[in-house]
Amino acid sequence: MLGKSHIRPPARIFGLKEFCATSPTQRALVSYLPSPLLLPASKRDRVVFSNLGIAQYIPRALNELGYEVDIVAWDNAEWLQKRPYDVFIGHGDINFEHISRALPSETTRIYFSSGIYWREFNIRKANRIYKLAMRRGYVLPPDRAIKFSEEFANQNADGIICLGNQNAVWSYRQFPLVIGINNAVYPHEWEGLSEKDFDQGRRHFLFFSGGGSLHKGLDLLLEALSDTDLHLHVCQIIDPQFAEIYKAELTQHSNIHVYVRIRMRSAKFKQLASLCNWTISATACEGQPGAVLECMACGLIPILPAGANKDIENFGILLPETDIDDIRKIILAAAKMDIDECKKRAKLTADVVRKNYSPEKFNLDFKNAVQRIISAKSTQAVS
Repeated sequence: MLGKSHIRPPARIFGLKEFCATSPTQRALVSYLPSPLLLPASKRDRVVFSNLGIAQYIPRALNELGYEVDIVAWDNAEWLQKRPYDVFIGHGDINFEHISRALPSETTRIYFSSGIYWREFNIRKANRIYKLAMRRGYVLPPDRAIKFSEEFANQNADGIICLGNQNAVWSYRQFPLVIGINNAVYPHEWEGLSEKDFDQGRRHFLFFSGGGSLHKGLDLLLEALSDTDLHLHVCQIIDPQFAEIYKAELTQHSNIHVYVRIRMRSAKFKQLASLCNWTISATACEGQPGAVLECMACGLIPILPAGANKDIENFGILLPETDIDDIRKIILAAAKMDIDECKKRAKLTADVVRKNYSPEKFNLDFKNAVQRIISAKSTQAVS
């Protein structure tokens, strides 16, 4: 789910045909993010794919399928369409219901989710809050809870497209047609693997993350690593209340390094990517965090829980969900991995990202998912 939008309700784009090979014959409505498309193509962001790249590739995919696309902000609760659409793709449930109810029954309604089923998301979030309270005696407010019910959208969509692997799809198991697709990362040149000191890098772990310190599991990593000789490099804007609870770990341990916000592909990011063998997250649940993908593209070996919803197969390491002793054991074992094995996994990680998490792969998978849902609706209508 997107965070709070900075787009004013009137923000919208009508008649996008930028990637249509021929004159479009159908019309689609997308409720997501107009802002990344309001700039000329030459000035659009080509570093951050989530959520900015997604906002550009959804209408691109629809254009390539022959649709002229209208776009409104996902949190625009005031706008009402005045024309019929062949396809409606909505995100969140702030405006999904009132748009959906105004559309004809033959319109294909698709729900696009950037993560797992919203109820399951909030349950996992609440579980992290509870466990922190039991360990530390503090109750933090939810830092990334989904505040608006998405039930109408999920129940009334003809199909759901979600970011994530089959674990993410399984969270929507009560709905008939759910298709999981991978997130993506923009390609970039990275020569750091050939120059990396993999021996030193075994002891360095990069926590490179978006907001929500508790949600992303920074508490678990701090408790697991603060009294070891391993180095945790924390790149996140840390919530003030969280920072107060973990003040000692964040400020009094020489092996915990806090950088706050580091931009992707900046000189500092590249320095950290060269230093560390690992990218690590203890997230409660995600739709494949883009920040971790960015690190993986540089060959940082992922250490992730199942809740990250990434298939890490034979190159990554599965992290226990919440047990701190087990998390510590896994990390200590990783720090002793054979150097040649580290090199092998680092190369495999970067190769997998190039192959399975490219914008082109996202585009193809999204188009296939849309066509599958449209076909299923057509088949159902005939029967």
